[in-house]
Amino acid sequence: MTEKMTFSAFDPVRFDAPSHCDVCALKPPVFHYECSVDEALRTAPRRGFCCSACAWRLLEELQVEESRAWAQEEASLKAEGGDASDLEERRLATFGTGQR
Repeated sequence: MTEKMTFSAFDPVRFDAPSHCDVCALKPPVFHYECSVDEALRTAPRRGFCCSACAWRLLEELQVEESRAWAQEEASLKAEGGDASDLEERRLATFGTGQR
């Protein structure tokens, strides 16, 4: 599964944006965002407007999901008797050892 998160700036005068972040509903939005999953799953993308704090939170969620996906791939490779040392090294270098 491939998840994609994109952010873009918007002109608040020319774009019909809400007055508050769609995620936290507290602050004015800074970005327009779209989150989509692999087209094979045919799910509708999540779209909206978010403040900068929520943009960080959305990216953190994406990172956690990617870390889980890499760990699952590593476990699958090990279960099949394959050498997962390169994948494990890269996962640990990228995401660290923290459990999420």
